[in-house]
Amino acid sequence: MIPGLVIRPMSGADIPEILALETESPAWSGSQFAGEMSQTIGWQYVAASSALLGYICGRSVLDEAEIVKIAVKRDARRTGVATRLLVYSLEKVFQKGVRTCYLEVRSSNTAARSFYEKNDFVVTGVRKNYYVSPREDAVMMAKALG
Repeated sequence: MIPGLVIRPMSGADIPEILALETESPAWSGSQFAGEMSQTIGWQYVAASSALLGYICGRSVLDEAEIVKIAVKRDARRTGVATRLLVYSLEKVFQKGVRTCYLEVRSSNTAARSFYEKNDFVVTGVRKNYYVSPREDAVMMAKALG
């Protein structure tokens, strides 16, 4: 666990650090993050101590939520940051009436799939050729909340 780790809402001031983190994985642009923050159904949180270590973006409609992006800085992985982001986010949406959370993950991303399974997500299906660059299937997962 990282000392002084805080989970808080994402702000526009976080975008430069988020974009630096995005160079470690498939990248969104600053305008995509800004657009995400303007979503009326969206929610975004960051994990930070002395620096930004990770973030999560999602959307909720009625009693369903979807995680659209989660990332943790490479040198902060396997320290509990992703778990804290996930648990915090799911507690917040549960308080607002969400009862099921969904997500998609690349079929080859075994680390992410294992992480979600450890956090009680189950496989619900596959979307063939969902991702491009490279072309790959998405594994659909869901978790009942509460």
